Formats: sequence, structure tokens, C-alpha cells
Amino acid sequence: MTVMVKKLGGSVAVVIPKSIAREMQLSEGVSLDITTSDAGIVLRRPGRRPRRPMREIVAQMNSAAYRRHNREMSADRPVGKEIW
Repeated sequence: MTVMVKKLGGSVAVVIPKSIAREMQLSEGVSLDITTSDAGIVLRRPGRRPRRPMREIVAQMNSAAYRRHNREMSADRPVGKEIW
């Protein structure tokens, strides 16, 4: 299927035919990621960020900073009408 590139303000636009939009469940307001490849332009639905293993997250934690922060929190005393 061939489509025409049209000028739209300071950009250019490609109209996605209704049959393809229906097949891909696209409607107005849906966001798409656009990238280029050797073959041309690629449109994709934005994917979720890949999940990182908990071991990797914990390995990047600075335990010294956590201990310091915890000590600061435990030194606080009620100042006003807080319920502790």
C-alpha cells in the first residue's frame, strides 16, 4: 500500500489508512514511538520499561547513605501535635 507524505505546519505527516488503523487498534490520541532503521521508518506502540531483577537494584544501593538517613530519622522528636 502506498501513502502520500503531506505537509502539516512545520512538519510532514503520513495518514494511516483506516483498515490498518483498525487492525492495529489505533485511534486518535494513541502514542507511538517512531524510529528509523536501514529499511525505513518504524512506528511502534511504546513498550514498558524492562523490569530489572531485585538483586541488581539492591546491588546499586548505597548502604552507608541508608544507615545515615535512618539515623537522622530516628533522632527526630515530635515538635508540635504530631502523633508518634
